Amino acid sequence: MENTWQQMDEMMRSAIKMVNYAFVEQREHKEEVVIRGETNLMQYEDIADMGQMRQLFEAFHEKQHILSILNQVSNADGVKLFIGNESRYQPLNDCSVVAAPYQIDGQTMGVLGVIGPTRMAYDKVIPIVDLTTKLLSSALNHEN
Repeated sequence: MENTWQQMDEMMRSAIKMVNYAFVEQREHKEEVVIRGETNLMQYEDIADMGQMRQLFEAFHEKQHILSILNQVSNADGVKLFIGNESRYQPLNDCSVVAAPYQIDGQTMGVLGVIGPTRMAYDKVIPIVDLTTKLLSSALNHEN
């Protein structure tokens, strides 16, 4: 049980770091998509094939298709999950995307997502993405 709490704490800290970085990056460079931690995917045997990994990194670098997937989430009410080929983007066929929008005054400002292996711990990742976007929305609404 304690190990689970430590993992959740670590995942939450990573998500918060990513969100903080995203805001700094957006203010400085006006990027639409900020991707961080992609090298963490190399630890999963499910997607460790070099050809597959190369396609994933090219997808992260290109960003256009990732942005298209995240745009599908921008009008969602809560967390949206794409498992394997549900993303309709071949480089992510062996991955899952867990994403949710964050908002200011009811208007979607962006989407926070996690890309990982199809066998990821959904029971941990989904609540973390959900909670992080709610906390982020709350923080952004208090800034206004």
